[in-house]
Amino acid sequence: MTQLNIALALMGGVAVCIALLSALIKRSPLSEPALAVLVGVAVGPYGLSWLDLARWGDTFTILEQAARLTLAIGLMGVALRLQPAALKAMLKPIMLLLTFVMLGMWLVSSLLAGWLLGLSLWAALLLGAVVTPTDPVVASSIVTGKFAKKHLPLRLRDTLSAESGANDGLAYAFVMLPMLMLSHTPDQAWSRWLIESVLIGIGGAALLGAVVGFAAAKLLVLSERKKLVASSSLLGYTVAFSLLTLGLAKLLQTDGVLAVFAAGLAFNLFSERHEEQDEENIQEAVAKLFTLPMFVIFGIALPLREWATLGWPLVALAVLILLLRRPPAVMLLSASWRKSLNSRDSLYLGWFGPLGIAAIYYSALAHNQLDDPLYWHAASALIFASIMVHGVSAAPLSRLYAGHPGAPPPGSARLHDESD
Repeated sequence: MTQLNIALALMGGVAVCIALLSALIKRSPLSEPALAVLVGVAVGPYGLSWLDLARWGDTFTILEQAARLTLAIGLMGVALRLQPAALKAMLKPIMLLLTFVMLGMWLVSSLLAGWLLGLSLWAALLLGAVVTPTDPVVASSIVTGKFAKKHLPLRLRDTLSAESGANDGLAYAFVMLPMLMLSHTPDQAWSRWLIESVLIGIGGAALLGAVVGFAAAKLLVLSERKKLVASSSLLGYTVAFSLLTLGLAKLLQTDGVLAVFAAGLAFNLFSERHEEQDEENIQEAVAKLFTLPMFVIFGIALPLREWATLGWPLVALAVLILLLRRPPAVMLLSASWRKSLNSRDSLYLGWFGPLGIAAIYYSALAHNQLDDPLYWHAASALIFASIMVHGVSAAPLSRLYAGHPGAPPPGSARLHDESD
């Protein structure tokens, strides 16, 4: 009980302090997730030893389930924040990011992991898949709030949000293929991957999410018309149906992460409620109640001793992942979306593809399924490096972008005007 009470007090205190200093933090060198991670390191086994996940139960089960829940709540907030007009205007770059760029990030990350860590083909592909998805929670700390609205146009904010929301779920197929190859014969692995991961996991999740989101939107409209709704706030309603979707997806053996995002997107598109204040309230609640404690937990669980054992190859991998995982693929495709995003947009989008809770979830899942700690040891270092480097660079690069934004592309000029 002492550990529980310390955790509650600490995480509540972190959320309160960050809420009180949120405007200052947005302008500071460190992001909210980075601060929360550092707090976790300070109170964990390598710091003050106030908290230790091993005393709560199985560390990787805690990480997997906590990350899964945090992703569900975070993805719902991202989906509700997206503007339908922006999604329509930015559809081409979003689709390219979710296909060719995502595939490129997977292959480059896998190649680097195999080279520097000496992994086998499928082990390297698994670690590469774990660090492929752009994290919606860390990305939200970059593209939400008054600071982001002042410095970044709507086209850029919603493109990064939509990509980070969707590719978390799509990464499930990337992760499951090498995981199955490492634990089954090739014939069994391919058949299980196509049926269980792609058809049921991805296809079933998209269908389930669309049905739940559509039903939730229409039921809310009906309840309001019948005057059955006592409160006008969407916060409790959307959190509840995100948890409903997450639970149903698990029971039906589909990908809960993708199902929740699909549900939120369907609700957003079919709902008659689009008040900005509701969206802001949802984002604030998500940041304070769910995402920050998850980053504290991540900081507590960091395997610093194992990082030291892996040595310079892990350091080199972290540096090269930051430089080569995403920017080259984005810049290679930037010419294909010139009508939607200009060259400065592409530069910003290429750099900010942060790792975060999605990678925590998939690395814990890989450890639990294969009982190999290497995936967590390596992935946690890459996640930590991304949170710190992207967090430190977010404010200055956003200011730099705002100083030289370039002309709005013709396909998104109207969005630019509406967001001013």
